[in-house]
Amino acid sequence: MSGLVRRNAVPRVDELLSSFRVVLLGGARQTGKTTLVRDLLELPDPAWFSFYDEAVLTRAVEDPVGFVDALPRPAAIDEFQRAGRGFLLAVKQAADRDRTRGQLLLTGSANYLADKRLPETLAGRAGRLQLWPLSKGDRHGIQETFVDRLFEPSAWPGKVRPMPRSELISVLLQGGFPEVVTEDLSERQRRNWFEAYVQDVVSREALRPLAEIRMESELRRLLRLLAARTGQELVVSGVAGDAEVGSETASNYLALLEALHLVTLLPAWSTSITTRAKRRPKVVLVDTGLAADLCGVGQGDFGPAADGVAAGALFDTFVTNEVLKQATWSERSVDLSYFRDRDGAEVDLIVEDRRLGDVAGIEIKLTATPSIRHARHLAMVRDRLGERFRTGLVIHTGTQTLPMGERIWAVPVSALWAG
Repeated sequence: MSGLVRRNAVPRVDELLSSFRVVLLGGARQTGKTTLVRDLLELPDPAWFSFYDEAVLTRAVEDPVGFVDALPRPAAIDEFQRAGRGFLLAVKQAADRDRTRGQLLLTGSANYLADKRLPETLAGRAGRLQLWPLSKGDRHGIQETFVDRLFEPSAWPGKVRPMPRSELISVLLQGGFPEVVTEDLSERQRRNWFEAYVQDVVSREALRPLAEIRMESELRRLLRLLAARTGQELVVSGVAGDAEVGSETASNYLALLEALHLVTLLPAWSTSITTRAKRRPKVVLVDTGLAADLCGVGQGDFGPAADGVAAGALFDTFVTNEVLKQATWSERSVDLSYFRDRDGAEVDLIVEDRRLGDVAGIEIKLTATPSIRHARHLAMVRDRLGERFRTGLVIHTGTQTLPMGERIWAVPVSALWAG
C-alpha cells in the first residue's frame, strides 16, 4: 500500500480512538488494516501483537486475563478474533476497570459477532469501523463528501469532471484491493492474485467456528454464484439449488462470507409509502475486481456486441460499494437499502439519515445517454415522501449533467468522488 494514504478513513479511526476505550477495525483480508493502523498510531514494535504468531496466540488463549493486563497502553492486536471468547471477555473486564480512551485497537478479517459462541460483546466500550477496499478517492488522495452532499439539494448539480469510459472499465475490473491497485497488476496477474486470495480465505481453519463448513469446494462455488448475482435480489433457495446444497447449508455459508466481509446484504427499504414492497435483501460483493474474476468478466463484456448484463451488474456493484465506503466516514449517520415493489418500481439505492429521517435516492444506469424514464421511480418516491425526499440522482457513464425534474439530476459517475 506504499504511497497511498487513507485520507478518508484515517480521521474516522482517530475519532473513534479519542471516543472509545477499544476500537475494532474490521474488513476483508488484504484491505490494508495493519498498514493503516501502523501509519496512524506510530506505535513501537513492543506494542504490536499478531495472533497469526502461534506463540502469542497461545499465551492469549491460555491466560487471556494475564495477557491483556500485561499489554502496554496503547497497543494494537491483529486478527484478534482468533483468540476467541476468553480474550474478548478479558478485554471487556480491562475496559471496565480503566475508562481511558484509545487503549486498544483490535483488527480482524472476520466479524467476531458472527460467532454464536460469543454471547458477550463490547457494547458501549468499543467503537467499530469496517475498512473497505480502496475507494476511488483513496486512489487519488481526494477527501470524499458525496454522502453528505447528497442531502443538500443546493449542492447539485455541482461541477463534475467526467471519467473516460476506458478508465471506468479498468477501475471496475481492477477493483480496490491495495496490492492489486498499487502494483497495477496485469489481467493475468490479477487472475492469479484473486485465485490465491479466495483459496487462502476459504481454507483457513481458524475461520471454521463461524459456520459449519463441510467442503471448501462448496464454499467457493457459492461465492462464485453470489458473484454472478451481485447487485441482484437474493433468493437463498435459488442459490442453494444451483450450488447443490441445502438451504440451511447455503445460509450458513452466506453468513460466513458476510463475516469475512466478502459479501454484504443490502436490505429492502421498509416504508409506509407502499404496501407492495419486496422484502428480500440484495446481495453485493464488496469488490468489483473480485466479482469480475469470479465470473470471468473482462473487457469484452463492455463492448457493443455484449448483452450488457454482466457489465451492468458490475457497475451497479461499483457505485453501491463506493457509497457504502463513504457512509463509514460521512458526517451523517445513514442507512443504505434499496426499493423494489411488486409492480416493478425500483430505486437502486435509498440513503436515509437515521437521525432526521431525510431520504435520498440513487438510480444506477450503465448508459451514456440518461433520459427522463431513468428517473421516473425517483420521482415516484419524491412525490410520496414530500419534503423528506432531499435529492435524487441518476448516476450514469456519460459526460452530461442534466435536470430530471424537481430535486432530481442525472450526473456522471465521477460525481461520487468530486470532493
